[in-house]
Amino acid sequence: MKEGIRREYKKQYDASSKRIDVVDVPEFNFIMIDGIGNTGVEEFKLKSEALFILSKAIKDYCKKHYDLLYLLSPLEGLWDTYDNSHFDVTRKKMIKFTLMMAQPKILDEETFEKIKENVIEKKDNPYLVDIYLKKWQEGHCIQTLHRGAYFDEINTTKNLMEYITVQQMKLVGMHHEIYLNDARKIATEKLKTIVRYPIEEQEVTF
Repeated sequence: MKEGIRREYKKQYDASSKRIDVVDVPEFNFIMIDGIGNTGVEEFKLKSEALFILSKAIKDYCKKHYDLLYLLSPLEGLWDTYDNSHFDVTRKKMIKFTLMMAQPKILDEETFEKIKENVIEKKDNPYLVDIYLKKWQEGHCIQTLHRGAYFDEINTTKNLMEYITVQQMKLVGMHHEIYLNDARKIATEKLKTIVRYPIEEQEVTF
């Protein structure tokens, strides 16, 4: 039986560029890696590859030992778009990011470390050692779909910011991107990225 985050949580991992959706995002099991840069730097590319390598190894392990065929999850990125505590949607410099990929709930710390150690011995990627396992819940969010280059997301992001203002919501987390297809294998204009923000709905007083 095939399982995977996009099959189990279609509402959270499906979006349209023609609308803004409000979704509740539950706790997921992620492998993560931190960095500084942007989507165009070598560090981002190598750390993305490291996550894919380890995710494939986890998938193979789960199939062999648990008879579980868990489909690879999309790459996701959390971006620190705050500058001196002020939110800045135009910020595209060398900024902090966390890349992550969801994993089966059955994966625990001990099994993760065993798989990771084995992969490090076989694969030549300097960032494999920096990957860690973490449970993370995002909660109440808004999201929409961006089509095209990552660096053209400014209008998509501004639309989300306007929605937050009009709906009297409060931004409570970082800029979140979910890469629905692989930039290494597809033309830039065909890229699909969910842009998501954690929000808090504020009470209106009169």
